[in-house]
Amino acid sequence: MSQVAHQTPLVVIGGWGVDAAMLLPLFDNWPGEIHMVSLNDSIMTRCGSISAVAAYLLDRYPCPAVWAGWSQGAQVAMAAASQSAVQVSRLITLAGFPRFLASPDWPVGMAANTFNRFRADVASEATAPQAWRRFQQLLIHGCDDRLQARKDLVPWLEQGASVAPANLIRGLDWLEMEDQLGLWQQVRVPTLHLQAEHDAIVRSWVETFIPSETSETVSIPGMTHWPRGHAARLCRAAIRRFVFCKGNSWLI
Repeated sequence: MSQVAHQTPLVVIGGWGVDAAMLLPLFDNWPGEIHMVSLNDSIMTRCGSISAVAAYLLDRYPCPAVWAGWSQGAQVAMAAASQSAVQVSRLITLAGFPRFLASPDWPVGMAANTFNRFRADVASEATAPQAWRRFQQLLIHGCDDRLQARKDLVPWLEQGASVAPANLIRGLDWLEMEDQLGLWQQVRVPTLHLQAEHDAIVRSWVETFIPSETSETVSIPGMTHWPRGHAARLCRAAIRRFVFCKGNSWLI
């Protein structure tokens, strides 16, 4: 393995209401230091926007690195790339999106009434736990190995939400407001967008949106919003090809 491959740090940013560690299997034997970043209470309380989270993480991880963002974390990673292309050497989005809610120029987003109903459930003390668990179940909805997927999800369900209710609401507010359509079309950092074929949360935009010319978009067969199982292995192979030059060997 080359010396370059040995020195490839990785920053992985999780999404709304999930633990970034759920993505660790994607990066088994990664040749470098891995920083797993969940959008936890510390970050959500400190920062007032997606851009502020990106700035905070750039300050925390100043060395050039590959950045990967899952779901809402993809917006954080993209904002970081727009703020410092030096620190974000390559960028990977997993089930990511430039905009979450539907709009005239983003028809594949979630309908506002559906989003508002979910936000109301999360905001209610009586229904918040059930709403969070319902969201977690959607992470694996549509998978081919349903029984195994449920087993894989159990430890994360038992762990509970990684943030306080107020910060879950803050994260939803960011999902409602953040619009990165222009940013995704203009970013100059080499980017790999991995879209999920069977995503029950985010509709694929592969055929409706053209990102920047430095980007590559790949639809992963069988992948749900949480890349796991066989889909995770396909993601790992695509990431390895994207990040490392021919001749380097990231063992999978």
